[in-house]
Amino acid sequence: YCYGFFDSGLNQAAKLLREADVVVLLGRKQDLIVGYAMAPVVSLEATVIQIDPSEAEIGRNRGVGVGIVGDISAVAQQLADEAAKHSWSDLPWLKKLQLARSAQEETLNSLGEGDDRMHAMQVFKEVRRHLGPDDFLTFDGGDFCHFGRAYLPALAPHRWWYVSTLGMLGSSLPTAIAAKVAYPDSRVFAFTGDGAFGFNGMEFDTAVRHNLPVVGIMGNDSAWGIDRQIQMGVYGKTVATDLLPTRYDQVVRGLGGHGELVESLEELPSALERAIKLERPALLNVQVQNAISPRAQAAINRWKSHNTEAF
Repeated sequence: YCYGFFDSGLNQAAKLLREADVVVLLGRKQDLIVGYAMAPVVSLEATVIQIDPSEAEIGRNRGVGVGIVGDISAVAQQLADEAAKHSWSDLPWLKKLQLARSAQEETLNSLGEGDDRMHAMQVFKEVRRHLGPDDFLTFDGGDFCHFGRAYLPALAPHRWWYVSTLGMLGSSLPTAIAAKVAYPDSRVFAFTGDGAFGFNGMEFDTAVRHNLPVVGIMGNDSAWGIDRQIQMGVYGKTVATDLLPTRYDQVVRGLGGHGELVESLEELPSALERAIKLERPALLNVQVQNAISPRAQAAINRWKSHNTEAF
C-alpha cells in the first residue's frame, strides 16, 4: 500500500499517522517533516522502529523501541521476506487510509475546472497521463510543486525524489541530471517554479553539454508563490514576492536546449509530447495562475492557531 508523500499539509492520509501504534521509519530521518517523530504527528504511545544507514540518526530526537543500522534496501527486503511467511487480515485502518487518500485526490482533481488561466493541478493531471513506470520524477520546493507532490505517485522504487528539508529550492534540475546519468534508459522529469528555477537553472548548460535529455516543467506564476500566499493569508499584503514574467524557455534555448512557452491548457499535451520525443534537454515554461497550495494553506492555518490574539 502506498498512500503518497508524507506531508500532513499535502496528504490527508498522512494525518492519520498519529493513530498508529507502531511506526517504522525506513530511512526516514526524525526531522521536521515527521514532526521529529514526536506528538502530535506520532503518538507518544507508539512504538517507533527506525532503520537507517547512519547510527547517528537512530533516536536522534526520540528514543526508539528498535533501532537497526543497515542498508535500507537490504533491510526492507528482509522485512518483506519475513512478512510473506505470515497471513494478514484486512485491517479497518487501511480502509480509513484509502478513504482519506481518495477524498484528497477528489479534491485535487476538482481544482482549476472552469478557470480562465491554467491551474497547477491541470498541469500535473496532464503530466500524469504521460507517465510510465520507469519515469524518474524530481521536485523543487515551492507552491507549484506542492500540487505535484500531493498528486503524482511513485510508480517504482528510487524514481520519486524531493529534498524535504532545508535546501530544497533549486534542487530538482541537478537531481534530474544525476538521475539521467544513473538511469539512462528512464525518462526524467524535473518540476520547478519560476522562483526556484533561479537557483540552478543554468545547469541546463550542463545537461546540454553532456547530452542528458531531461524534461523540465515550470509552473510560472511570476511570483515567489508560497511566500506570496502566506504573506496574504497572515498579513493581508505582500512584500517583495512579485517576479517578472521572464521567458525562461528562451534562456534554455540560448543554452542549446529546447524551450517552449505554454500559455493554455490546449497547448500543453502537444508541447509535452514534443519535449519528450526530442531527446534533448527541454523546458516547458507553463503560465499558471497564482493558486494557493494545501501546504501554504496549512502553514497559514497553523500560524493563526498559534497567534489568535493577532486576529
